[in-house]
Amino acid sequence: MSLLTLGMALSVQAASVHDEEEAMTREDIRKRYSDMVEIPGSTFRMGLGFHKITDMLEMCWQVDERCSRWWFKDEYPDHMVYLDPYWIDIYEVTNEKYLEFVKATGHRPALDDTCDTKACWDGNLWQGASFPKAIKNQPVTQVSWRDANEYCKWRGKRLPTEAEWEKAARGPMGNLYPWGNDTPPGKATYRRKWRGIHTMTDVGSYPNGASVYGVHDMAGNVWEWVSDWYDRHYYKKRVRSNPQGPKRGVFKVMRGGSWVNYEDTLHSAFRRWARPYVRFNDAGFRCAKDPIELPDPPEEINEAKTD
Repeated sequence: MSLLTLGMALSVQAASVHDEEEAMTREDIRKRYSDMVEIPGSTFRMGLGFHKITDMLEMCWQVDERCSRWWFKDEYPDHMVYLDPYWIDIYEVTNEKYLEFVKATGHRPALDDTCDTKACWDGNLWQGASFPKAIKNQPVTQVSWRDANEYCKWRGKRLPTEAEWEKAARGPMGNLYPWGNDTPPGKATYRRKWRGIHTMTDVGSYPNGASVYGVHDMAGNVWEWVSDWYDRHYYKKRVRSNPQGPKRGVFKVMRGGSWVNYEDTLHSAFRRWARPYVRFNDAGFRCAKDPIELPDPPEEINEAKTD
């Protein structure tokens, strides 16, 4: 299937989903999106201030003497941002869920077929359009930003903005990590070497690592693509309401850290960037959605009791 044909098919699919939603009952809508949680509209603290960045720098020095303040400078300054309500996936998209997309659309499998070394090929957990049963509930990897974007459209969703992702992770008070301000042991998959199908963990494996909104796995396991283009100086613009990121760029933003990273990189304000067509064995995604106006429940008819 050509990219043009696939794009047209996804547009038709998205329009069909929208039409279906308009005719659905409250219960039907809640059932369709039971894998999502609503994040209420409110203001939250985005980014890190000077002193918090110093803390991260000192933590980084414990494992890498090359660490420099400029590594974290794109998180500065911290600033208050208002976001309208939105929905976001409770879990990262799994291999099982992504396979449904591949089978339904003919989209390429989740693997990097540009490898020219054995080490690179070893990072592919899929074999064609299949994968070992043991990883069906692990987050899908080896997907580009474009793959992730098309999957979310197919589901009637979209990728979250960088601000939406960060709010879902940090909560309204701007926690350092999704679970609070203490370090990650027992709350995330991180600081690992590659072990094939045993490298990552199933989504939802750390209930005590969920954010205040009940969103899981926002630190470690896999990096997550978001919708925004990357700009190192974007926070200096201090966009106060529903920031969408730069209008254009070269790199897309990734959030959350992965199985290979250390504590300093897992904090929820950390920003990574990559070209939108590349694929990694430690990068996946989750989807978001504008809130759906649920139909009013049917009015109850109270009949007068007669003898």
